[in-house]
Amino acid sequence: MSWRITLLIVVSVWTSGALAQVIEDIYVTTTLGEQQPWSDFAGAADSLLVTEQLPGLRMDVAEIFAGLPGIQADSRSNFAQDTRLTVRGFGARSAFGVRGIDIRLDDIPLTMPDGQSQTSMLMTDTLGAVEVLRGPLAVLYGNGAGGVLALHPTLPQQRAVTLGLGGGADDQRRYRLRGEWVGGDHAARLQVSKFTTEGFRAHSEATREQLGLEWFYQPGQWDIRARLDISRDPDSADPQGLTPDQWREDPTQVHSAAERFDTRKSVDHRQVSVRARRNIESGHWQLAAWAGERDIEQKLAFPGSDITSGGGVVVLDKTFAGTQAQMTHEFGALALTLGTELEQMRDRRRGYVNDFGQRGEQRRDETGDVESLDVFTGLLWSLSESWQLQAGARYQRLQMQVEDYFIQPDNPDDSGELSYREPTYALGINYGQGPWHWFASVGRGFETPTLTELAYRPEGTGLNPLDAADNRQFETGGRWQSERFTASLALYTIETHKELVVDTSAGGRTTYRNAAETRRQGVEWMSLWQPLEQWRWRVGGTWLDARYRSGPFADNRLPGVAKTNLYSQWEWSPLGTEKLQVELTAHYRSRMPTGDDNTDFAPASTLWDLALRSQQRWGSTQFHWWVKLVNVTDRQAVGAVIVNQSGGRVFEPLPGRGWQLGLEWQLPW
Repeated sequence: MSWRITLLIVVSVWTSGALAQVIEDIYVTTTLGEQQPWSDFAGAADSLLVTEQLPGLRMDVAEIFAGLPGIQADSRSNFAQDTRLTVRGFGARSAFGVRGIDIRLDDIPLTMPDGQSQTSMLMTDTLGAVEVLRGPLAVLYGNGAGGVLALHPTLPQQRAVTLGLGGGADDQRRYRLRGEWVGGDHAARLQVSKFTTEGFRAHSEATREQLGLEWFYQPGQWDIRARLDISRDPDSADPQGLTPDQWREDPTQVHSAAERFDTRKSVDHRQVSVRARRNIESGHWQLAAWAGERDIEQKLAFPGSDITSGGGVVVLDKTFAGTQAQMTHEFGALALTLGTELEQMRDRRRGYVNDFGQRGEQRRDETGDVESLDVFTGLLWSLSESWQLQAGARYQRLQMQVEDYFIQPDNPDDSGELSYREPTYALGINYGQGPWHWFASVGRGFETPTLTELAYRPEGTGLNPLDAADNRQFETGGRWQSERFTASLALYTIETHKELVVDTSAGGRTTYRNAAETRRQGVEWMSLWQPLEQWRWRVGGTWLDARYRSGPFADNRLPGVAKTNLYSQWEWSPLGTEKLQVELTAHYRSRMPTGDDNTDFAPASTLWDLALRSQQRWGSTQFHWWVKLVNVTDRQAVGAVIVNQSGGRVFEPLPGRGWQLGLEWQLPW
């Protein structure tokens, strides 16, 4: 399979770039690619403008998802690892990257066909809004049942050059330069940035360099967008997790294995994408395509010298590409969508002994191919002014193949091939009159193992013959929308069969198995209240009870999932304008287990952040500054946990009290 798939004929699947217009009407992304009013949507979805979040250096995606219900965004304060993102408990078992969640940037998937995503390449300060879609209707996006994170970029508004400077504690520095051009039906944006830090722990220095180029063309009924994203992390040191005792003793320390084996990671990511949409009299059609490369070298905290270990130095060259196409036709009050999606991925993976920070003898050499072909349909039917019906189905055929080249007398051939053929379907209904609406939906979803999880089996050779996890979901809830108050509430239950969990982990070799059953039951809510022009209060919360229902860990909680997450943000504009804004946030997360056995728990914590920001205009020039005090009370807290870590290094600490500062000048041209 060649990654050089002809670029293009392009579509966005069911996401159609819908921003949350918070002041007037609120819209959500639907499975039909429409900007459907939030109040009429038959499932749980919440959106926020990025400018509503506290200001920051924007180097951690946890910043932009703060307070959104259903999502647990755990910052690792470690730039060698991605932020841990879970939605309704899905993705919690991931030791690296993001699992079980579909992530899309301007309608283009960032999730690989086997269900794994990385977020480190995102240039989040060009985003206009973020959206979290959960529940039965979210399973219509295919592999990964947790939900959909939709990221929507801003559109350039004028010709301008913007210079941004930022810094903070632990020698954090960020420089960025952005140029935007608008002319007639065309618009473009070019941004380059560089971030460096020494880290708040030893052996945690990092550098990230990014370049983004976007082009927008909107003549008449057309909407055409193309983008190029390049991100480079040349050498990010990994301080590793700490044992609970080490964390209590000194959370700023580094585990001795990190320095002994010089644990670190370098990443080069390049991706190009394009999508085109045209509105026609009876509906619209869309095409999209993307292709990219991601090169990784990572040194792990063990030698990996055993002939079957796979090595302690991982070298991975990933190539990927995909196309999507869909068409929506309206028949009066009924809209029908048909579409297809094709994705391909190739992993060229090699492993070497980690000889105390140096690459030693080879221990792994293989190529993994993944091909995914989906077909889908969706239905939106306005039964009356008060009733709306939404339904959809998707069929996915996923083929995974591994060719093992490292065959030794004591290391047999692990080549193999597996295929999955999985349907998803969902049905939802919405009823509403005036400011309030009620919705309910049911659906079936699935989650396949990734190439990494298939790599080893407990006994024998070849790929681990794992089944796809199967789940049934039900949710109901309501919304209220008025001039000064907006609120949403969702209650849900999810039954999963054949849940994927860690089976064994030793000597650098981890195997997985299908657990018996799990159950997730939860409540999510968010409200936005603006009693006066100068005051604004946002509150969000999630209560989730996620447990094994059978097997050796029956009635234990799923690791890495907090039962309670609460968020509150107060905003005050003392002058009634953008010239001065004061913002205070509080985030409470309850304790959470670190392993399936529920022996160790990360303690509960409440973190407070305080920010001031100002935007001034002098003629056509804009000047923006902000300052933020992080962890105001200097609380010793765990940012994230490493689930089922065999060495006991399960805690990833957060830094204590710190500060950040940003300046920005925008000059028209």
